[in-house]
Amino acid sequence: MNRIALGMLLLLASCARRQAAPTIVTVAAPSPQQDDIEPLPDALPTTPGPALDTTGSDTLSLKRVAYSKLPGWRKDKHGEAIVAFAASCEKLSELENSEPVGTGPYGGQASHWRKACAAVQNITETQHAKARAFFESHFHAYAAEGNAGAEGRITGYYVQPLRASRKRGGRYQFPLYKRPEDLVAVKLDDFVEDGRSRRVWGRYDSKSGRLVPYPTRREYEQEIQGRRDAAVLLWLDSPADAVLVEIEGSGRATLDDGSVVMVAFDGKNGRKSQKRGVARALRTFETKHGKRRWSKDDIVRVGKIAKQKDSMVFFEIEHRDGAIGSQNVVLTPGRSLAVDRAIVPLSTPIWVDTTAPNSAKSQHATWRRLLIAQDTGGAILGTIRGDIYWGDDDEAVAIGRRVNGAGRMWLLLPKTLPGPVM
Repeated sequence: MNRIALGMLLLLASCARRQAAPTIVTVAAPSPQQDDIEPLPDALPTTPGPALDTTGSDTLSLKRVAYSKLPGWRKDKHGEAIVAFAASCEKLSELENSEPVGTGPYGGQASHWRKACAAVQNITETQHAKARAFFESHFHAYAAEGNAGAEGRITGYYVQPLRASRKRGGRYQFPLYKRPEDLVAVKLDDFVEDGRSRRVWGRYDSKSGRLVPYPTRREYEQEIQGRRDAAVLLWLDSPADAVLVEIEGSGRATLDDGSVVMVAFDGKNGRKSQKRGVARALRTFETKHGKRRWSKDDIVRVGKIAKQKDSMVFFEIEHRDGAIGSQNVVLTPGRSLAVDRAIVPLSTPIWVDTTAPNSAKSQHATWRRLLIAQDTGGAILGTIRGDIYWGDDDEAVAIGRRVNGAGRMWLLLPKTLPGPVM
């Protein structure tokens, strides 16, 4: 083991000993009157499961229910979710049979998902009735609850539209940074048993032999003075967009030569924002003042808003056509969901009941749809917490910005799963 790895191991072992009090996962059997579903297997425990330390306070409870209990279940176009689930199956196929799916106690092993992933290959996105029968045949539905009950928060996100240049000049003055060479990401799962998919971001300090926090936004920009051009991936024409793309996690940049490139998340400094509401403040500002005309005073004001964020995201050019989620799959608009992966295994089909606009100009209405857990986010923490991916066009932006309200979630877990992995 080299000195860097040894230093990280010592540091992470210390961090593990200081973790917050564990949260509990419980699984309950369905009530006796639910006679239209099969009995739960004997192996399914009803005692508290292992810790899921993600927010430090939330808990997850699952209760088996019939599909008839999922509001609006039969009205969805289930075939549209097939595309997303098939993409997740490609990632599951890369795992050995004995490898765990997710870090929670109920994702099981990759082998428990094989039957469903094999069957999905025979269904197309237009075969909605066949797709619905597929999910009902291969998965049990579980109502999810957290500390506050069955209701949580559902939001939306999208690909941030950008205008950019590979070279600084003219209106292109605002940097989108690429990943620094000294940025280190450490998966806690590699060092401690209850890592729960969390990562520590930092850099190696040769003097102390330890992993130390990465600089804040302000500290980083001071460090790279004099070599800033080398640290920049693209130059943007909007100071607001330079920060908003960090919040959304991906962008679609129209370059000054007319070409279009996708930019994708490639790391972060691991810091938290000093203040909430940065995105709202920036969007309010750009609505009032316009995106394309930035006076010196405007830029100073936006800069002050941006500096409320200690956090910082780094990007790379993505050659696949579409936004890429944490599962490293191309996301499906309206069918991919970002979740707290310390609780919900990526690949899990999730029935979501919330409200959302059906178009850019329409009012909020009941929105019920089957989505697949394929992404995560820095603010997506907790049990009943989901972030719906809307896409990369103007309508996706208009809808995604407006989705922020209460909702419920039901997890679909493979019938071949013997029970939460204890």
